[in-house]
Amino acid sequence: MRVSGHSMAPTFNDGDWLLVWYSPRIRIHLGQLVVLRRPLDARAAVASLFIKRIAGLNESFVTVYGDNKNASTDSRQWGDIPREEIIGKVIGRYHKAKIKTA
Repeated sequence: MRVSGHSMAPTFNDGDWLLVWYSPRIRIHLGQLVVLRRPLDARAAVASLFIKRIAGLNESFVTVYGDNKNASTDSRQWGDIPREEIIGKVIGRYHKAKIKTA
């Protein structure tokens, strides 16, 4: 999966490529990096993929945050999300993006 945006900086940067384990039944824990499929709004026919960190969990819902709170849309705006929206976990980065300098 390719990172697009700055919501997970400095952990992951725009252009990084990540190795993701996709499974409908992954075990999750606090601090884990996950991929979730989330509709942009209630009327959206297509869902978008997001990379977030698990900040809280219970049986049915999870709280997720981006590492860069100033550039992230996450549970601070969405509220807790259903566990079913988590479709994978980040295993690692296999290609680091080249950071452009001024």
